Amino acid sequence: MDRKLQLVSGAMRALFCGLCLSSAVFAQNLPDGTGKAEFIHNCLDCHSAGMVLRAKKTPDEWRKSVDDMAARGSDGSKEDIDKVVVYLDKYFATDRPGTAATAQSPVLSSVSGGSAALNSSEIDRAKRVIAENGCLACHRVEKQGAYTGPTLNGLKVRRTTDEIRDAIVHPHATLDPSNNLIRLTTAGGKTVVGRILSQSDHDVRVIDASGEVATYSKPELRQFTILDTNPMVSYEEKIKGEDLDDLVRYLGSLPSVDESVQK
Repeated sequence: MDRKLQLVSGAMRALFCGLCLSSAVFAQNLPDGTGKAEFIHNCLDCHSAGMVLRAKKTPDEWRKSVDDMAARGSDGSKEDIDKVVVYLDKYFATDRPGTAATAQSPVLSSVSGGSAALNSSEIDRAKRVIAENGCLACHRVEKQGAYTGPTLNGLKVRRTTDEIRDAIVHPHATLDPSNNLIRLTTAGGKTVVGRILSQSDHDVRVIDASGEVATYSKPELRQFTILDTNPMVSYEEKIKGEDLDDLVRYLGSLPSVDESVQK
């Protein structure tokens, strides 16, 4: 028994040391500046580095994201949170592409490890997997597919490779609030199911599967139901091996696509 306890204790110490080392290496790659320490302390305990730093948001979007994070239970003071916003605005804002790219490159390479470009057969395999599993019934890939699910174009700036794989194999039971769906019935009796683009106390802007965007007055609706249950099932037993590997790499390679409406 003592021997088993020693082995378990040793494994736990090794894991803890590995995590500490990983955090230390990551911190060294981050650009120095006001808010760096606060960013590491308040953000990286819950979020992966890749997810945060690949987001490339505008200053206003960083402000909203950080405030939302703080409202969900961050132990940082208001001054700490303000410093985080200043740090993200300075080094990782979309309106400073040169600065953001320079600052992020060593960090992202250490997190994702990089990957070789897909060849034609690997791309064909990934596209076949997408077609066979009905991914386009909810998601956009290039300029094909529906709009009710989040677009998969530009996924590499929002998710790490591991996060893409995990979303396929072990999807969350509930949707991220930014991807919530809605079922509504208008005064005329029309039922609409779509993804919420924005809403206020009085209006809601919705995009349906076909890409049609419409704004509805909430007081005039017969029914208004938020759907936050994730409709995506686990593909752990359906997509495996090379199929899964090539699909993950393909999705991680898709560039953003500029379409006529903001999805």
